[in-house]
Amino acid sequence: MVQISLLGRVEILGEDGRRAAIPTRRGAELFAFLVLEDGRSFDRGRLAEQIWGHLPEPRARRALNTEVWRLAAALEAVGMDTAQALPRGPAGIGYVGQPGHRVDVDLLRAAMRIVAATDPAEADAVALGQIEAAVAAYRGDLLEAVYSDWCLLWRETLRAQHTEALEFLLAAAMARHDWAAGLRFGRGLLALDPLLEHVHRAVMRCHFHNGNRPLAIRQYALCEQLLREELGVAPMDETRRIQETILAVPGRPVTRAPEVPPGPPPRRRGDLRSPAQKVDMALANLNTARHWLEEASHDLRRDPTR
Repeated sequence: MVQISLLGRVEILGEDGRRAAIPTRRGAELFAFLVLEDGRSFDRGRLAEQIWGHLPEPRARRALNTEVWRLAAALEAVGMDTAQALPRGPAGIGYVGQPGHRVDVDLLRAAMRIVAATDPAEADAVALGQIEAAVAAYRGDLLEAVYSDWCLLWRETLRAQHTEALEFLLAAAMARHDWAAGLRFGRGLLALDPLLEHVHRAVMRCHFHNGNRPLAIRQYALCEQLLREELGVAPMDETRRIQETILAVPGRPVTRAPEVPPGPPPRRRGDLRSPAQKVDMALANLNTARHWLEEASHDLRRDPTR
């Protein structure tokens, strides 16, 4: 199996574990472009202009030819059949994926097909495993030192797909009440973008349901600080409601209803709610009661005869 990694840095490992020695940054950029455009052949003139556009055309073409020769030699040294995988002729050059090649970007593409077709709450272990493998393979952004237009487009696309895959895993973890996994994926998302307020809310819930109320409260404080410092805004009402509920509800939430003497009629089956929904409903009731008390107090101060 030949392992081709484009995310984080370009790296090719042969079947025996040897690493291909791609000598230059331009060579790595050229190879990454061809692999991303798997199955297509590109005119040598276009490739020379795209990667060596800062040079006069004759020099750019010579630089391309030299780099292609070096690249093919480095790939063949680790056992890649470049006649099949890197077909090159006088007019065009391309990359054709082979059965024995494993490309990290392909894992992300496969994961996105699952994300597009699956409800997170219904994803099975196989689907979740494939998406987690794709997320784990994302070691960093594509060619971070390259600022060509083609690379910026691919980089943003792949970064957005990585974020979407993490969002899916977080939603799936929350749906199955796997709070530890929810914390892991939530932290991964916040490492990418600390201003994702909905992720802060999910992390607060995970801490609370995991029995760590202080960390849930601390997460809100961090969220509030980031939003005020970076955006000049306060947390949304939904975020504040969760914080107020966490403050109002002592200890770890009950996961199983305790036995109680007969009293109120049993709840209907259609009225079953998740712990997170119960927390939000409790807070809404508290807020409503507080609002009524404030109104009544205001009215009494204005007219003591009421």
